[in-house]
Amino acid sequence: MKATFLLKACLIAAIFVGVESAIAKLQVEKGKEAKIDFGNGMFFIKRITKASPKPQYYFAHPKQDGTWTTDGKDKIPSTAFLHWNGTMTFKKIGDNDAGTYEMPLEPSRLPMAQSVFSVVFKLPGEHKTFEGGK
Repeated sequence: MKATFLLKACLIAAIFVGVESAIAKLQVEKGKEAKIDFGNGMFFIKRITKASPKPQYYFAHPKQDGTWTTDGKDKIPSTAFLHWNGTMTFKKIGDNDAGTYEMPLEPSRLPMAQSVFSVVFKLPGEHKTFEGGK
């Protein structure tokens, strides 16, 4: 009985030892320019922010106007621009931009989770941050 429990505990520990973090936190100043490098080939981005209760999507294409969409029809304002190399730039990052960003087209890297970028605002003159999108 004890040997079975010990074996299970060792297996669980071995599974989690090799797993790296897949979360990156980006602290930005509200109203300033910001850049996120999602990686080469990432031309489709999903985010969750307080701007909408639904996930929002952004595609790299020649006629980008900075708006995100939840269904292809609605437009959520932003100053985002997604370059074909996977870099997203914001001219002025605002309240609607704080939240979590994911790459649905990212190849699976088992046993690691899909990468997630958390964009948070840095408060002026303070070391603390305010997490948006919640």
